[in-house]
Amino acid sequence: MSTFGEQSMGALVWVPHDNEVWKKAQVIEKPTETTVTVRLIADGDDYDPEDGVVKTFDVREIAKLAGEVSATAMPICNTFEKLGVEDMCTLNHLHEPAVLKNLQLRHAQSTPYTYTGQICIAVNPYKWLDLYGEDLYQKYLDQPRAELGPHPFALSATSYLDMRKHRIEQSILVSGESGAGKTETVKIMMHHLASVSGGGEKGSTVIDQVLKSNPLLEAFGNAKTKRNDNSSRFGKFAQLQFDASGYLIGARCETYLLEKSRVVGQTQGERNYHIFYQVFSLASELKKSLFLEGNVADYNFVKVGAGSRVDNTDDSVFLQETKDAMDTIGIDDREQHGIFEIVSAILNLGEVEFTAVNAESSQVSTSENLAAVAALLKTAPEALTKTLCQRTMTTRGETFTIPLKVDQAFDLRDAFAKGIYSRLFDWLVGRINRAICSTKNVASHIGLLDIFGFESFDHNGFEQLCINYANEKLQQKFNSDIFKTVQTEYVEEGIPLDLVTFEDNQPILDLIEGKLGIVDMLNETGLQPKGDDRMFVNKVNESFADHKNYEKIRTNPMQFKILHYAGDDTLPADLMELLASSQSSFIRDVFPELAKGGVSKDKNAKPPSRRQGFLVGNTIAGSFRKQLGELMDQIAKTSTQYVRCIKPNANKSATEFDRHMVVDQLRCAGVIAAIRISRAAFPNRLSLKEFTSRFAIICPSKLRTAPPEAMVHGLLEILGISESSSRNARFAIGRTKVYFSSGLLQHLEDQRAVVLRQYATRIQAHMRGYVLRKRFVAKRQTAIRVQTLYRMHVAQKAYRRMQRGTIRLQTRVRGMQARKRFAVIVEAERARKAAELARQVAFQKAKAAAEAAEVKVQAANKATRAAEIKIMEEDKTRTSSNVDDEPVDTSSDDGDRLSASSQSILTSAAARVAEAEAAAVEAQKAAMAALTHNRVIQAENESLRAKMAAYVAEHADAELLRENERLKHQVLTLQSKLVRAQEVSLISAKVVDSRITFREGRQFVEYKLQIETNSRGTLFVWHRYSTFRNLATTLQTKNGYRRKDIPDLPNKQLFGNFTDRIIQERIQKLNEFLEAATNTDYLQWGIRVDQDTCVYKRRTRSSSGADRESIAIGRESMALTHNSSMASEDTSRESVSRESFSIRESLSSKFSLRRTVSHHGYVGATTTGVGLLMLFFFSLWD
Repeated sequence: MSTFGEQSMGALVWVPHDNEVWKKAQVIEKPTETTVTVRLIADGDDYDPEDGVVKTFDVREIAKLAGEVSATAMPICNTFEKLGVEDMCTLNHLHEPAVLKNLQLRHAQSTPYTYTGQICIAVNPYKWLDLYGEDLYQKYLDQPRAELGPHPFALSATSYLDMRKHRIEQSILVSGESGAGKTETVKIMMHHLASVSGGGEKGSTVIDQVLKSNPLLEAFGNAKTKRNDNSSRFGKFAQLQFDASGYLIGARCETYLLEKSRVVGQTQGERNYHIFYQVFSLASELKKSLFLEGNVADYNFVKVGAGSRVDNTDDSVFLQETKDAMDTIGIDDREQHGIFEIVSAILNLGEVEFTAVNAESSQVSTSENLAAVAALLKTAPEALTKTLCQRTMTTRGETFTIPLKVDQAFDLRDAFAKGIYSRLFDWLVGRINRAICSTKNVASHIGLLDIFGFESFDHNGFEQLCINYANEKLQQKFNSDIFKTVQTEYVEEGIPLDLVTFEDNQPILDLIEGKLGIVDMLNETGLQPKGDDRMFVNKVNESFADHKNYEKIRTNPMQFKILHYAGDDTLPADLMELLASSQSSFIRDVFPELAKGGVSKDKNAKPPSRRQGFLVGNTIAGSFRKQLGELMDQIAKTSTQYVRCIKPNANKSATEFDRHMVVDQLRCAGVIAAIRISRAAFPNRLSLKEFTSRFAIICPSKLRTAPPEAMVHGLLEILGISESSSRNARFAIGRTKVYFSSGLLQHLEDQRAVVLRQYATRIQAHMRGYVLRKRFVAKRQTAIRVQTLYRMHVAQKAYRRMQRGTIRLQTRVRGMQARKRFAVIVEAERARKAAELARQVAFQKAKAAAEAAEVKVQAANKATRAAEIKIMEEDKTRTSSNVDDEPVDTSSDDGDRLSASSQSILTSAAARVAEAEAAAVEAQKAAMAALTHNRVIQAENESLRAKMAAYVAEHADAELLRENERLKHQVLTLQSKLVRAQEVSLISAKVVDSRITFREGRQFVEYKLQIETNSRGTLFVWHRYSTFRNLATTLQTKNGYRRKDIPDLPNKQLFGNFTDRIIQERIQKLNEFLEAATNTDYLQWGIRVDQDTCVYKRRTRSSSGADRESIAIGRESMALTHNSSMASEDTSRESVSRESFSIRESLSSKFSLRRTVSHHGYVGATTTGVGLLMLFFFSLWD
């Protein structure tokens, strides 16, 4: 039965995936107790066509594959930061997918190192990173490990400090597959230890010698493989030697499990050891002396890999580095020449061919190559031929010579080549140790083991068995150390140790190395004369058929097939005798047992018993088991640190991360097994501080302020979970952490997710409301602006059209009115002109009378003058006659009396003067009368002009107001028609869907309404049930409402008490109500779609009613325009009035009578015709 919470609905989990190994998914269903249905989801920004696919998985298979402790616990997804976490043990959920995801995140950020507890996982970055400066050397030594990022310096510093403080031997085990960066990691830690140990020049010299010897070991122990161009094909355990003061004084190197089979054969795409290609870069004369002719592709032992080039390499350059390394460790020229002779001898040995003499014997068919090998080994060709084609067997004191078949001869040739090369490699390691190893004052060691991890290929052979055997031994040590770390942590936290269990891999080791185990059976079968693969497999199947760690492959009985030579690890006695006869001093150095007389030639010597031979004989498997046992004994005495090197891809790319390759290495490196051990009892853990901050949200208010321990107890008790001291405890509370059994933490996370979902829903609702309101305000402002501009455009267009019509109408009306006013003015002008003419006639008459009177006065004056002159002449004449004749005066006595003629003349003149005066008086009277009449006419003219100006002003203002009113009414009518034309009408409406929403902590049912309109197509809007109830209530208040036509709706809202059936019934009633309300012609109603759109259902109306409603809607829609236009209209009217008044004033000044005075002093009055013409135009303008 699955643990609660582990497959909760909506939980994010990892599931197996073909392309990504592990794929993020969300649990959507749990069909059975052991299966779960999930929906695949995206992990990051990468597109995956399978995202959204629904799949069903077996929970037990996923838990087993992910390394979960519980068989029913699925791997739960963690929440990762961009940089991942530095220590994966801090993850709430630690399993294989979490480890893989975290390493991928850190690799993407060029962060190669990550901790998993005490393990340092190093992912090869395939580029140089600035992480190894000397400024970090002392920092990792002085500061606590937790304060600095993951780094190999932390492990080397920890080992050095523990060695100094506790006087305990230390070791650092570095493992990983070829190309993962093991050798570079070891170099990095060696440099760090040499620097921090304070060994001075001596320490630096030792490290330099160790590092400079690497090219020599790489030349003889490294080769190109499919995964790595410079793969180490041996294990190396370097022991740095320190004195009592902690100074580095020396080093010792031990090698393990050299891949000797590579000397005589390689697979396609791989090469032999580098030295076999480097010797072809020697000088021509030297190569000639070494019997090396042609090129590398001509030799059998290297021709397979001859075509596989290594990028960016030059064999001549590497040959020089190899020779320099020999010089560094003290190998002189003689020894170097001997090394090249052995290498050349092996190459030429591969050219030795055999042919069958008969069915039981063979002979050498290439004597030239055999002679070359004999010359290089300084042995006789005949002896070499005899040794390769036959073997000597001694039984009970008798010696027999047994010929070898062709295939046996080839096997012996290959064994000879591999044996010589293996001894040469061991001799080189010994010379390196002799150069750098210290034999005095050694107080402690720090060992660095560079060994390949578990290997699993399509075809696994004996070498893979040995490699995996060694890794199982190391894994046992590794598991033990991890278990001790967990024990230490539990003790520090105060948790009972009986809650922790440890699954040991000792049964697997017993299966391999135990008494009568696979190794013993392999030794026994290999030493039997007729032992073969089938015999060995049958023995293993019979012996271990019931072993829990052994599985028989029924489809292929020979699945465990040994393809490599697995005989005696020592060279046959015949070959040893052959080498003993060699004249080369270097051969004797390489085979020291020859110099010590290790080869017995006593034919009477008693051979070892056969039983002893195959049980304790010096076979490869037995030798390796012994060597591995010694290594483990050394490591067991040390305090161990672990580095697991991971190769991220096969293309050596700094950015690519091959998840399949990485997860295979994690499994082979034992990282997942270590996780299972560390999380065996409580796979999930949280610090108390993190627990309180994370789960306080689901605690009651009283527990939120309680201490962390009380909060944990209280919350788990509320959830029905109790603490127990038994081995089935669900949780344990330590001093700083709280530990959870499988599934319990996820159950808490599920409860937290429910609460967070409620809060998130509320926050989302408020946020969506805020966003929508803000968006609505912006849309409304934009819509108002658009509507304003469009209405303005329509109004301007209609106004211009009405303005043109109004102007034409005003022109005609004003023309008619002007013509009427002009007729009145013409009549008045005619009357004025008649009066003026009469005035002028009277004036002319008066003037004529005055002129006649003046003529008469002038005539009278002239007559008077003439009379005076005549009188004077008469007087003069009379005077003269009196003097001369002295006439007698007959006049009166006084002398003043005129004569009668004079008196008559005077009387006549006086009469004429009187008549002239009378005429002048009459003329004056006539002039005064004319002047008086002129004043009367001028007053009438002024009165007439004033009346005309008042009439024109009054008529113009009234006409302007009437025209403005007509224009405004017409604009309102047009806008009302426009509004009516743009109205959205409802055709049909129905409910098509429903959903459940949360608002203010309550659940509501909302219904999706589909509305068909006349101009907007199909619209959709969500409304709650209250909207339809309000609509029904509104329809009931309408005139003409008939209950039988419109069904009533239940006056009840659903608040959480609903089922699917109830909701469907409610939808059916709503659709019946909407259909009836839509099809009823005598009702009108509307429903809002959004803030800007309201769809109306109109009832049938008469045309007059429609017009009235259109006008009313137009007036309502133009209310804002009308209100805004009133102020501008008043201002316009005032400005027009002022302008009209100013024009009238200017024209009135031209209507004024102009006075003219004649030279006689008489005043007249005239009215200009220009004034009358301007008055006419003024009336037209006004």
